[in-house]
Amino acid sequence: MREFFLVVFAALAACTIGVPSVVRFAVNNEYRQNVRLQTYSFKNCLPADQEMGVVSRLVFSPDPLSFPGPLNVSFAIDVKSTVSAPLKGSLYLGKKIDNTWIKVPCIGQIGSCSYDDVCALLSGIPGCPQPFVDAGIPCQCPFQKGSYNLPVASFDVNTAVFPPGDYHLQANLTYNNQPVGCYDIMVTFG
Repeated sequence: MREFFLVVFAALAACTIGVPSVVRFAVNNEYRQNVRLQTYSFKNCLPADQEMGVVSRLVFSPDPLSFPGPLNVSFAIDVKSTVSAPLKGSLYLGKKIDNTWIKVPCIGQIGSCSYDDVCALLSGIPGCPQPFVDAGIPCQCPFQKGSYNLPVASFDVNTAVFPPGDYHLQANLTYNNQPVGCYDIMVTFG
C-alpha cells in the first residue's frame, strides 16, 4: 500500500517520484469491488512566484478511472532551483463523513503524515520506471533546476484503493525552510 501512496505523493505532491511499474497491495475484502473516480480537482496552493516546483499540468486517465484497473498519469512541472536533501514533506489526507472532514491518521507512514526527508524515502525505491527514464525525470534527489514533462506513465492498480466517498489531499514540501510547493487535490470515488 505504501507504493500506491508514493504514486499519489508523486503525482500530487512532488510529481517527480518514481515508483514500480506495477502497484500491488492487499486491502480489506470489503473494498475489493470496482471503485470509480467520479471527480477530481487539482491546484497549486501557493502563487507560482512562491513555489520552487510549479505543477502546470496533472492528468489522470482513462476517463472514467476505475479501480482495480489501469492508472495513467501525465504531468508537467517546472523546478525553479535545485532541490535536494533534506526535502521535508507534510501530507494531509481527509475523508468527508456527512458534512465534516475527518483527518486520516498517519499509520505506517501512510495517511496524514510528516516526513523529515522525502529524499530518504525515495532512495528506498528500487529502479526508475522506464517512462520517467525516457522523459529524463529523476526518481531520486537531487531534483535539478529545469522543466520536466511526463507524457504518460501507466500503473496497474489491482484493488480498490479508497472506499467510496469524498477525499481531500494536500501536500506541502519545503527545502531549507523555503516552500518547494503546496499541492491540493479533491477527489470523489463512487
